[in-house]
Amino acid sequence: MARNKDPHDWHGHRIISEDELASPAFTTDARIKRRRTIRHGIILVIVLLALVAAVVLAYLVNTRAVVIDALEPRPVAETPVTEVEACPTTEFSYIDPGKMTVNVMNATQVSGLAGATGTKLKKRGFTVGEVGNARISDVDVVGAVISGPDGYAQAMSMQRNIKDLVYVFDAKRPGATVDLVIGTKYKDLVKDKKVNKKPGKLGCTPPKPKEKKNG
Repeated sequence: MARNKDPHDWHGHRIISEDELASPAFTTDARIKRRRTIRHGIILVIVLLALVAAVVLAYLVNTRAVVIDALEPRPVAETPVTEVEACPTTEFSYIDPGKMTVNVMNATQVSGLAGATGTKLKKRGFTVGEVGNARISDVDVVGAVISGPDGYAQAMSMQRNIKDLVYVFDAKRPGATVDLVIGTKYKDLVKDKKVNKKPGKLGCTPPKPKEKKNG
């Protein structure tokens, strides 16, 4: 006997009748599916548009066709660069000893010379920092005063208190403190009353050696 076939079954597919198609359940389900499909389609289009916009924007930024302020590096304030001179030619005001700090170093074989000189400088009003020993390439001088770019006036003032000091410039030295390095030809400080306190230039040229008179 032939089997009774479902009139709504056609080769394994369900045939929806007109009554089922018009039923509220089918209509509601179809609307939900349609809305879901439309929503997914809209989301996909938005994602694609966003990707395209991101690629285009990245290209424009990379080629500098578009400049975004937030992505630009912030300018760094530059410190004005001034020329550092090893031997300035300008005049400097004499610095009062009470406003100066000097480190006293002994480059000779005379023991205690730095300490004794430091004591004399203190009596004159200088603030004495370190006291010790040091080496200089040519010890056969009165001495050397060493300063950085902020200690030009202080070095000049020290030269006024000890005659014939050689000036040595140290570009990396911070602050206005100076070093006094005592050589073998050092005798004593210039007498306080004879110290020249007028503005003047820093003595950068080593003093010429005195010629011996033929007897």
